[in-house]
Amino acid sequence: MSQTRVIFSDATTAEAANVLKNCGFLESNQGGLYTSPNTPIKAYIAWGRSNYYPKILAQLDFTPRIQIHLKCREDGPELAALTADAASSLRGSSPGTRVCVYNADALEEIAC
Repeated sequence: MSQTRVIFSDATTAEAANVLKNCGFLESNQGGLYTSPNTPIKAYIAWGRSNYYPKILAQLDFTPRIQIHLKCREDGPELAALTADAASSLRGSSPGTRVCVYNADALEEIAC
C-alpha cells in the first residue's frame, strides 16, 4: 500500500528544491518531480494552495507557499526519516519558516 506524507511550508520553491537536493534527490525532466537512486521515495513540489488535500489546507493556520509530497509504495523508516529531515531542513532554511507535516492518507497531522 502506498504512503504519502505532505509538508506544507511558507518556504520558497527554491528552498524546497535545495532541501530535496541536500537529501540526495535529483530533479527529473518532469517538472516538480525529484527522485533518488538510493531510495524508492518520489518527491514532488507543488504550489502551496494546490487543491490536492483540501481538508488539510482548511486546517492550516497559515498560507503555504509550497507543498512537498513524499510518496512511497510502503510506509517504512525511510519515508519517516526523509520527511523528518526535509521538515527540519526547511525550518532551518530561514528564520520564522512555518512547516506542517501531514500523513495524507490518514489526513492526520504529524508535526507542526
